[in-house]
Amino acid sequence: MVKLTVTFLGTSAAVPTPGRGLPSVALKREGEVVIMDCGEGVQRRFLAESLGLGSDMTILITHLHGDHVTGLLGLLQTMSLAQRRKPLNIVGPSMLLKWLEVTSDLLHIGLTFPIRFSTAKPGLVLRTSGFRIRAAKALHSVEAFAYTVEELGRPGLFYPEKAKALKVPEGKLWSRLQKGRTVEVGGRRILSSQVTGPPRPGRKIGYSGDTRPSKALARFFSGCDLLIFDSTFSGKDAEKAVERKHSTSVEAAELARDAKARKLVLTHFSARYTSVASLVKEARRVFPNAQAASDGLAIDVDYPA
Repeated sequence: MVKLTVTFLGTSAAVPTPGRGLPSVALKREGEVVIMDCGEGVQRRFLAESLGLGSDMTILITHLHGDHVTGLLGLLQTMSLAQRRKPLNIVGPSMLLKWLEVTSDLLHIGLTFPIRFSTAKPGLVLRTSGFRIRAAKALHSVEAFAYTVEELGRPGLFYPEKAKALKVPEGKLWSRLQKGRTVEVGGRRILSSQVTGPPRPGRKIGYSGDTRPSKALARFFSGCDLLIFDSTFSGKDAEKAVERKHSTSVEAAELARDAKARKLVLTHFSARYTSVASLVKEARRVFPNAQAASDGLAIDVDYPA
């Protein structure tokens, strides 16, 4: 079983609090890291979580508001000071690249690695060694995107009795077949599909960024094993959510229910709430498997049954 862990690096909204940094979420699987948004100060939590400055990495930026992007420059500079050489994938709105070029030049950030930039647009935006990353339009005050990070599919369940019937010796050849590879035994090619069941889907993580809920987003997040959604306001402050183009905890829960997600994590909390227990309580009335994010919270995402 391959471990897939989601760690919350910052969980406040536009204003940080003593206990919550600005928005950022990290996903790690077998040395590959995907960062979703980079609020100011993200690199301290990044280092504290030992995510690895030299990892195979992709950074997804939802939109160009300061609380979601200003930590990116510091993170890039720290990577350069650590002599990173591997290319870095960055996905975001088209103006993000211009912002990076101008500010990097003004601040003399001499990158030691190439950036591979992909402009966010609806649909598949990037395929990495372990994931397919898709984007959808979010509903915010500026151009904004939501993302899904979907693990590539796995071979089906391995049936030892079928391998034995085909006279495949146990050990390395069994391991290769379990990983979807073809092996050769006595001049015969044995396909993985001959000794395994139907392919199994990988795990799917959804991240909303800042947005109002919509039916389109519910479809986009359909079947997520873990959905991380904007919960800036309590249901009691629904008018503020509409005015500022954010979501309430109740709306996040309704969307998770409609998307048939397995688990919902609320995040991006307004600093007006000293405790978010009431927001979680509201959400659980609609979608019981909901919890609040906190800085440093790590969640291992299991494979679907």
